[in-house]
Amino acid sequence: MKKYFGATPEPLVFASFVNGLDDKMYDQFPSADIMSQRLLEALREYNDVNAVMDLVLFEDAMKHVCKISRIMGSDQGHALLVGVGGSGKQSLSKLASFICFGSGMTVSIMISSTYGLNDLKTDL
Repeated sequence: MKKYFGATPEPLVFASFVNGLDDKMYDQFPSADIMSQRLLEALREYNDVNAVMDLVLFEDAMKHVCKISRIMGSDQGHALLVGVGGSGKQSLSKLASFICFGSGMTVSIMISSTYGLNDLKTDL
């Protein structure tokens, strides 16, 4: 691509926290550096109020957090995250939930061999 356009293109990523975590204005990130700054700020705030989550936010992980937060921020937003165990689905979802709703709004369901329909209804 560099051969034809002369520069590395900036990622086309939109989110509601471009201007900061408290300013919920939906916009495009002007650069990957600003996206990284906002997400590292969110991760620091998350780690201040929760158990420390040691994430490496490479570009694809940052894009996924933005996508997940867009889904969570929409009315009746639902997503199914598919991937091998240990790929970061739960961690990125926790960070996106923290960005959208703040602390204390995320509940994890622990499934066991005795988990049934009544348990699911109670958790929901």
